[in-house]
Amino acid sequence: MIYRPTVSEWQESILSLDDSQFFDLMRLYIGEVKTPYNKQRLTEQLASFIHNQDNQNHIINLLDSFDISILSAIYYTNNPTKETLTDFFAGDYKLSEVYAQLSNLVSRLILFIQKDKYSDKEYYRINPLIGDKLNPYLNISNILFSSPVVTQNYNDVFYLSPNFIAAFISFLTVYGCSCKNDGTIKKTDFSKLEQIFPGKEKCLQLLMNSFVNLSIVKEGERKMEIDFERLRLFCELSEETQIAFLCAAAGSRFSRDGLKKQAQLLLDCISSIPETGYTIPTITKLAFITASNSLSGVTNSNSRFSQILEAAKKEVDFVGQQAGNLIEVMLEAAIEFGLLQEIGKDENGMSVYKVGKSQTQSGMEKVLNIDSAYTVTILPGLPLAKLLPLTTFLQIRSFSIVSEYSITKQSVCAGFDKGYKPEEIISYLKDFSSYELPQNLLMSISEWYASYVSAMIYYGYILRVSGNNIQIAENNPRIKKHIKEKLAEGIYLLDVPPTGDIKDFINESGFDFMGKVKNTIGQGEKIPFPILKKGNPLVFESKEKTPFNFQPAAEILKELKSELANMKLEKVANENLLNRINQRMIISKEQLNKAFVRSEILEANGTDYGGKIHLIDSAIEAGDLMEITLPDSKNAGKYIILIGKPISLVKQNMEAIARISIVPENNIEGFLVSKITHLRRLRF
Repeated sequence: MIYRPTVSEWQESILSLDDSQFFDLMRLYIGEVKTPYNKQRLTEQLASFIHNQDNQNHIINLLDSFDISILSAIYYTNNPTKETLTDFFAGDYKLSEVYAQLSNLVSRLILFIQKDKYSDKEYYRINPLIGDKLNPYLNISNILFSSPVVTQNYNDVFYLSPNFIAAFISFLTVYGCSCKNDGTIKKTDFSKLEQIFPGKEKCLQLLMNSFVNLSIVKEGERKMEIDFERLRLFCELSEETQIAFLCAAAGSRFSRDGLKKQAQLLLDCISSIPETGYTIPTITKLAFITASNSLSGVTNSNSRFSQILEAAKKEVDFVGQQAGNLIEVMLEAAIEFGLLQEIGKDENGMSVYKVGKSQTQSGMEKVLNIDSAYTVTILPGLPLAKLLPLTTFLQIRSFSIVSEYSITKQSVCAGFDKGYKPEEIISYLKDFSSYELPQNLLMSISEWYASYVSAMIYYGYILRVSGNNIQIAENNPRIKKHIKEKLAEGIYLLDVPPTGDIKDFINESGFDFMGKVKNTIGQGEKIPFPILKKGNPLVFESKEKTPFNFQPAAEILKELKSELANMKLEKVANENLLNRINQRMIISKEQLNKAFVRSEILEANGTDYGGKIHLIDSAIEAGDLMEITLPDSKNAGKYIILIGKPISLVKQNMEAIARISIVPENNIEGFLVSKITHLRRLRF
């Protein structure tokens, strides 16, 4: 539930402004402040100014399309900060434009900033004094645009099916695969993958990233190794949950709780995409809103403990640029894995996506066909859990709608390495085959096993027991679960790794007469994947979109400028008031009274060295942000625009250096004032 502020919270925000900002605001809207004064009474006068119907109408009528977009984003987003809002509009507006517009909306009394009591976060809120009048124009369609498809996509759609994942697992099992230090698959292995999975290079790299970040695949001595117990737990998940985890893990490794949050965010987000589809910028905005709505918001409890707990909870959530990058990579994976499928392009040539659907036909089991040359074709139909055993003794040859494998001595021996016996392999093939198995195949599997067991090398802990202890070992479930293979009567290979801690097994077995091994590390049991809920689409309040009429704004501005021209003020005062009219901070003729105006410079060009120095000094004193325009050293004739908070101004000989904290990274940089081509101070 989105939090809606109260009038008392707006008043508290105004009263918390420092004196300079507070009195600038009062002079702008209610006139010159006379001493003695009472801040509480002045704030009430400001509220009365806003309550005036004519003033309210002018405040609303002076909104432009950018204002409506920002206000809609704030209306539908829980606890929006400056960072989340700049990321929200990153594809539409520059950071400096968003910062400047937020500052402008605060100075126009439409927004106010609410500071979190137990952290340094600041949230943008819509002024409740005009909220009711503004709400009809704030609709989700102002920020989530449906883009009609003008060019249909007729290409074959791809979905990361269980057959594709099984084929990739088969490749890793039989051929092996190596990665560079940065996680990219090495060129020689990629060449083999390209032959088997043509055109799916990006998908395969993202899938490898996901497997590594989910700890399904880990780095071995020479090749990447599969943790089959972890993989088995993954296969037990529903297909929808599997894809969600793979998309979430494509860009980063998360804690168990973080993985669950990210995957659930994806499911909730895509469940809100209509059949007509959205572009990626719109889906990204939808993800931000979905993430915001998943939080509990500002607590209404008066309990100090609950407030601290809520503040701490919000601290662990990804925000700003980090959240933007994670969502970007997750959506990129969703496209590659087919969870988002392109249905065509809109009038601007941007791809439009809808939610992809799995092609798996549940319940279809007879999907295998094996010929006399031991070539196996597998049709779609089996879930990953049933395909997994097959991948351990089949060698992938090519992947398409129908996957093609081979049964070779190498692939079957890989199955023997995983503990499968010939009768188990044959049973699996019979269960899923449409026809009788070739007799020569049955004979070959038996012969390969005889060759496989004729000479074995074991590496690990061996348990040897005798007498009555043989029955105890084989019947005690606490011991039996650790027996990987029975080598001979009373001699067993344990599944405890050679570098593992045998103490836990000894203590669990109950054999108190065995020696102990010290200074080793245990492996522990695998923790199941977290449970996800079905995607929960966002439900927005049902209200028809009220069309906004932008025409009155031009008439109001024209009337105010005409009134200003008739006043025949001094040049500086005239320019100052004209600037405020253009910024839509002047909403009534009464504000144009000369007595209300203080000469204030808010901008300075490159040639005005003294003006830039004055502007920086004023911003340092007030703690204001500034928009800085500089020549781009890498591109002649181009300029870069930064937003930052001036920290200090150091004058050396004929030059001055401004130390500025650049947002959002908050890196402190030094700039020669003479090199700055334009400065703009962002008040409030």
